Amino acid sequence: MSAARERVALDLLDRDQIVELTSDLIRGRGENPGETEAETVRLLAAHCLSIGARVTLQEVSPGRSNLRAELGDPEGPVLLFLGHSDVVPAGAGWTGDPFEPRLEHGALIGRGATDMKGGLAAALAAMSALAVARPELRTELLCTVDEEDLATGVQAYIAETEPRDLLACVVAEPTDLRAVIGCRGATNLALSLTGASAHAGRPEDGASAILAAGVAIDTVHREHEAAQDTRDPLLGSPSWNIGTISGGSATSMVAQSCALSLDRRTLPGERAEDILAGLLERVRAGIAASGIAGAERIRLEGRVEMVMPGFRTDPDAQLARVACAVLDELGRDARPTGWTAACEGGFIAAHHGVPTIILGPGDITGQAHQPDEQVLISDLLTAAQTYALIGMRLGAGAETRTHSPATPPA
Repeated sequence: MSAARERVALDLLDRDQIVELTSDLIRGRGENPGETEAETVRLLAAHCLSIGARVTLQEVSPGRSNLRAELGDPEGPVLLFLGHSDVVPAGAGWTGDPFEPRLEHGALIGRGATDMKGGLAAALAAMSALAVARPELRTELLCTVDEEDLATGVQAYIAETEPRDLLACVVAEPTDLRAVIGCRGATNLALSLTGASAHAGRPEDGASAILAAGVAIDTVHREHEAAQDTRDPLLGSPSWNIGTISGGSATSMVAQSCALSLDRRTLPGERAEDILAGLLERVRAGIAASGIAGAERIRLEGRVEMVMPGFRTDPDAQLARVACAVLDELGRDARPTGWTAACEGGFIAAHHGVPTIILGPGDITGQAHQPDEQVLISDLLTAAQTYALIGMRLGAGAETRTHSPATPPA
């Protein structure tokens, strides 16, 4: 691919337009849980149509639609960009309106600036430039709903889309512009404990589900500590987190019920059903040995609520090599890396058997899901430049597939 054509693509990228689209998408809100992504998707669709993209919406549930946008040759090799339209709830601690973006010290502040309205805007800017500079390439954006909760959007896409040959998939999640070639999977588990209520004056007459939940919490903590002895050189260790707890009905009553929601980050080869079965066995044994009044009356049940598979792409795959070379030329860290977070790239990698990386503007650990979330304006432009150059340099024909097979769901 000639340097002249690459220069055409880069010259078409407008920093102010990327900032403007990112700002509009931040205003589109989409807190999950709590809202729908309808306004963000409407804004995305309008922008995609304005740049000549072919737009398709897939309703997942009322007010929640996946968006697919396509540019370039309908028969050309496909470079897929993946993102999501929802954001986590804003929460407290902001120094301004989280959904009214503002510029300060070279950064754009607002909920979703990093995760991941900025990545979406940069990807669309690159797609528009590639449609002019390399029209024989087909670029697509898949923007899903519900990524931040149960991943129903990407699962709906997979259910209605046949596996197909793709050139590559770039997930525009925030990686501080590092090329992430693998990430852990995520499994959401729900535990419910049922005991027996009694008057608080005679707690021995009941069976406290909250005390039993304490055993479960202690077990999860010990499971997390033990998991640190297992370490993948790229992906790190498995981990546990207790996200929510609810139970009881009154101060003067022994709690009849209690529920926990758990997050378990997985390594390749781990199965959600096995993880749940092992946890239930150990918690039940712990309750039986706890000495809690009425322990034999306490029932423990669990279910798998969501499984987000991880993935791993060979560092010698063309996509990884091209991405790292581009980052090096742009003065960024060119070493491929792994990710402790999870994303929907694993679904796409497994479904389509496609080499996948995560690469986007913003810091997943330092900015995403936090008050005054922000992304550097310079990084928005660099992300768009990176995406455009990756598209320009990937082979015009089918990629020589040197990557490892996609890791199956955990």
